[in-house]
Amino acid sequence: MSVIVGISGGVDSSVVLARAKREGREPIACMLVMGGEGFENPSERARERARETTSLIGVPLIEEDVSSAFSERVIEPFASAYAKGVTPNPCSLCNRELKIASLIAVAERLGAKRVQTGHYARVVTCADGARRIARGANPEKDQSYFLARLRPDQVERLELPLGSVSKAEVREEAAALGLPAASTGDSEGICFAADGDYHLAVARLTPVALSPGPIVDEAGRVLGEHAGIATLTVGQRKGLGLSGGPWFVRSIDPETSTVHVVHGRAPRARRLELEDLTLSVSADELCLGDVAVQTHYRTPALPSAIELMGSGRALVTFAERRPLAAPGQSAVLYDGDVVIGEGTIVRVEDDVRMGEEA
Repeated sequence: MSVIVGISGGVDSSVVLARAKREGREPIACMLVMGGEGFENPSERARERARETTSLIGVPLIEEDVSSAFSERVIEPFASAYAKGVTPNPCSLCNRELKIASLIAVAERLGAKRVQTGHYARVVTCADGARRIARGANPEKDQSYFLARLRPDQVERLELPLGSVSKAEVREEAAALGLPAASTGDSEGICFAADGDYHLAVARLTPVALSPGPIVDEAGRVLGEHAGIATLTVGQRKGLGLSGGPWFVRSIDPETSTVHVVHGRAPRARRLELEDLTLSVSADELCLGDVAVQTHYRTPALPSAIELMGSGRALVTFAERRPLAAPGQSAVLYDGDVVIGEGTIVRVEDDVRMGEEA
């Protein structure tokens, strides 16, 4: 039975494809083309590498154009989120709504049971028989945070062959096989942001998010003007253009385009309210588990208490205060290394209180 391998022209997916071929999985490579106004993804050079790689390995390549769906399901929600004063997480949304969904659709069309990608995470079978996303073996490359939003039916079809290896090992393997992508650099930033500037997409779709507005302190005094609420995020310190710092963004009011800042030290989160919470365990199991919550990529998950509020909402209380998390970002729930839930942050309760000290 064939397996569909998502290939980008990069080193990770190239190694996954080569392994699948070596293991006799009859792989079919699938490159998702997600172009749009002002950008191409993958780049033409990456597409050439994918063609060279599949020719070298001896497997068929499908180029699936999903540009329209990418714009509708990822770019437009991304831009509209900034107009609401929140900081979106496009990669998590894209993995669920487009990348993995599209690969599974191709698999359905071609009669393949599984799909594979080059993400550095694992799919594990737990004691209850359910397949769940888990952290990769290399904590510096672990990408489980960006896969936590996948639905159980998507995880059931997914295989992640690089979850137990390091990037260095992957590069060594690619070099030994003579793969064209062996020496390519890592992809960074948002794929549809030309030269790293996501403001172009925001300006085209929701220009109001780039309208100037006031920056005010706790007493309501206007300290300066920002270039648009899409240019700032909660917890930000640099780039505010204010004197007498340090100043930190505490909150953003999209109705008045006002950015609220505090002086002296960064506010820290005590509690978070989540919406669109999805769990891969029951509420009873959640209460019995040793739950830790991660609110940023590459930051540690902290022990937390979870209070379910119904209708996909929950309150997260940290065992210790942590740097502010931005509304719009993902909060991922872990039991050990295993992802057991994910929700979108909608409200942050911080420790900026009269007389409350560090």
